[in-house]
Amino acid sequence: MSKFSQYRIFVAVVETGSIVNAARQLNYSPPAISKQMVALEESLKKQLFHRSHKKVQVTDAGRKFYLRCKAILADIKSAEEDFASEQDLISGELSIAMSKSISRSYIFDLLSKFSRIHPEVNFRIVFSDDVQDLYEDDIDFAFRLGILTDSSHIVALPLTNTQLVACATPDYISQFCNPKTIDDVGKGRVILPPINEISESMRRYLKKIGFYGNDVLIHTSDDIEAIYQAVRSNMCIGFMLDISIESELKNGEFVTVLNSSNLPKKKLNLLFKKTKWKNKKHEAFKTFVKLYFSELKR
Repeated sequence: MSKFSQYRIFVAVVETGSIVNAARQLNYSPPAISKQMVALEESLKKQLFHRSHKKVQVTDAGRKFYLRCKAILADIKSAEEDFASEQDLISGELSIAMSKSISRSYIFDLLSKFSRIHPEVNFRIVFSDDVQDLYEDDIDFAFRLGILTDSSHIVALPLTNTQLVACATPDYISQFCNPKTIDDVGKGRVILPPINEISESMRRYLKKIGFYGNDVLIHTSDDIEAIYQAVRSNMCIGFMLDISIESELKNGEFVTVLNSSNLPKKKLNLLFKKTKWKNKKHEAFKTFVKLYFSELKR
């Protein structure tokens, strides 16, 4: 039995005045109570009680130890109550992970609106194109794209469908016409991630449209922000997720090219840890994300 349990038993014996009463209060047998009191005295090397066949009498050492035990148990109870009340507050840190490919999407609008509703919450935002372990990396939620491996410890909540689009500015299109196929690119250029960072589905698409072996001039960058700026600067055609350039497509800053409907599609998911105990802060964020994306679909 733990020291904590022994302290509880000791305090109960002192306060009830007998081993039998303490056993009744704590739902133990009297022999079990007596055994733990002997073990406690042996560990302390102090006699805590004078025993007779009728009652137990607390020694001077026992009275001093009782006051210390009572204070320890009160501190533990207070800590438990404080922790329980903290769990009910919508405050503190939420750690959010996402890939750079969706950094320009409306996820930051989502986070901003949540912050206005719950100003006591602060975000720790982690950008990574690596698949992170939510437990090992201490991540509360992750926005991830694509097919996810099954896990008995992680919940994946589908949010929306996304698609890669090939796009360029109207000024760029006016220089090199509006390419429908890779052959139409002519003297234009395309910017892509390095070959080892291109997904298998993207490679299949490029192969299907005859990209490999074609004389198209290629820029490369391992950073999605650099690809965005290259397209925005009338430098080339780029491939980006539709949710990351939604406003640019709507206001005509970017125009889709190369029959983008045939490009790979991916699902955006919200990942979080599976747990049997609810945390009010986490539940509030999950509910808000669901509502936000359901309103987007209307």
